[in-house]
Amino acid sequence: MFDSATEELRQKIFPQEQRVTSGWLRIGVAVTCITLTLITLYFAFTITIGEVKTRGLHLMFTLPLTMLLYPALKSSSRARPSLVDWGLAISSAAAFAWAFYRADAWLDRYVGYDPVPWSDFIFGCIALVTIFEATRRTVGPTIVFLNLLFIGYALTGPYWPGVLEHGGMSIPDFIETMYMDAEGIFNFITGLMATYIFTFLLFGVFLRVSGGDRVFTDLAAAVAGHRRGGPAKVAVVSSALMGMLSGSSISNVSTTGTMTIPMMKRLGFRNYEAAAIEVVSSVGGGLMPPLMGTGIFIMASLTNIPLVEILFYSIAPALLYYVAVYFYADIKAAERGMVGLPRDELPRLSEVVLQGGHIFLPVIILIVLMVLQYTPFFASAACVVMTLAISYLRQNTRMHWKQLLTALEAGTRVAITISALLASAAIIYAVTVHTGLLTKITSILIDYSGGSAVIAIILLGLMSYVIGMGLPVTASYVIIAALGAGALQELGLSVLAAHLVIFWFAQDSTITPPICMTAFVGARIAEAPPMRTGWECVKMAKALYIIPFMFAFSSLLDPSLGEVCFDFAVGLLLFVLVPISIYGYWRQPLSTPVRLSVGLCAALSFTATLGDAQDGLPWLGASIALLACTALVVRRRSPGAQTS
Repeated sequence: MFDSATEELRQKIFPQEQRVTSGWLRIGVAVTCITLTLITLYFAFTITIGEVKTRGLHLMFTLPLTMLLYPALKSSSRARPSLVDWGLAISSAAAFAWAFYRADAWLDRYVGYDPVPWSDFIFGCIALVTIFEATRRTVGPTIVFLNLLFIGYALTGPYWPGVLEHGGMSIPDFIETMYMDAEGIFNFITGLMATYIFTFLLFGVFLRVSGGDRVFTDLAAAVAGHRRGGPAKVAVVSSALMGMLSGSSISNVSTTGTMTIPMMKRLGFRNYEAAAIEVVSSVGGGLMPPLMGTGIFIMASLTNIPLVEILFYSIAPALLYYVAVYFYADIKAAERGMVGLPRDELPRLSEVVLQGGHIFLPVIILIVLMVLQYTPFFASAACVVMTLAISYLRQNTRMHWKQLLTALEAGTRVAITISALLASAAIIYAVTVHTGLLTKITSILIDYSGGSAVIAIILLGLMSYVIGMGLPVTASYVIIAALGAGALQELGLSVLAAHLVIFWFAQDSTITPPICMTAFVGARIAEAPPMRTGWECVKMAKALYIIPFMFAFSSLLDPSLGEVCFDFAVGLLLFVLVPISIYGYWRQPLSTPVRLSVGLCAALSFTATLGDAQDGLPWLGASIALLACTALVVRRRSPGAQTS
């Protein structure tokens, strides 16, 4: 069943941190994974069996698989699960099988009034413990610590000072609320994971198995490989395209970085620069429609804004982000006198489109279905099926039955990397709602900000950085959105602006030292110092810190297309000027006064985005005039400077 080609594919698309099983266990894991994938696809095209049942069934599959596929410790065997692993797997399966069995009976009881049966209480405790252990194994102990902190807050409510005080919950009440109510473990966050987050991840897997990642990489090489600093620009373009497949920065680095980072190093980039270019480009994958990572689906549910609308308003900011990264790579390449790769070593654009262009059809169909207001669950599941069918249009993308089975297994394997995490996030969100912490933090933020939206955004950025240390982007976004989005709305921001501000800030913890997981992955591939790579990422990713303020105060999210286009055009100028000012090079080294002048031009451009286009035109004019004067002075002082 598992020939060499299948083994190579499995190594490519299965998460690397999972156990490599063998024998009957390997077959059992494969059958279990494929079963959950097929069940989820079935639910996408039919009526589901109820919220608690659907979500309980999902966790009944994913948590036991997590216990078996993720070693408890680094020193644990990677070949076979231990007895403890088997015990936890069986316990978690029993806890959520019990929830599936009892779901209908729970609908007929009153939470907080009816007594909690001992059987429900015991299985509820097991469910919490196994969720925390599965979360620890997949993403580390940080979010488990946060869960325990929030649970402690829920149980000790009367003892907290001032506005943080609340009535408190007994342990049976807490278990009842978390396990026996649809607003606890089985709330909308777990519901998203059990439905269209799963199918969107599966869609990305099918695109990769059918050769989508290869097509996107070849397309990027054909478009940008021959340009100055070619491999760096291939990294930028390919990571933007790969973002449509995964929406995961670490996945992007692991996929495209193994090719682009060595090429950049050979061309002359320093190891930490090559890593930073790939890392920051890959972070943009979580900002690039139409997937944008799992957080975007949670945002749609939290805000009640249609997913397609959020994706539409995210196009311009994502493009601005990549413009900033692209010009960083260009300036570095120009400063070092680098050239592009020879055209005869690169794929031809016409050949790439002819042989692999059909791979883009499912992405286009996905967008069309969502515009037509089909549910994301149905749209993504339909595109999984369409990807399989469309792959047969070309020999080089055709999926045979072994690849199909591997893709179906990979769908669940990829899902379990975040399934326990989102169950933990669901618990944290449930605590904030049931204790009133959401409104309490809102009042505290408004008080400390003095009613200033600018100060509130800065405070939330700092909070996101601290809380996000060691947390995946999705968890960081859920926690900060639960605590701070209301405060931003109270200070005048729209619902969409408030959540996009937090969503973008949530990305920064993956690249900002001292704990920057995506930067660490890139540094390991480049054999570069992790901290040096992290700080280089911070310098490169200025858009990650500037664009949230544009969400808040510019017209980038305005219903008027003209206003959006004006701010986008000014943003292009802004993000061309920022790297020039920071790195002090444009066709030649720039003096400190010139860099300061260019920085002032960038500041004027940013000011031009505040308010509407009519108010911004004078600021834009001032920026362009100052830039023209600066360029004239530079040219007069160095008339013989060579241009590139």
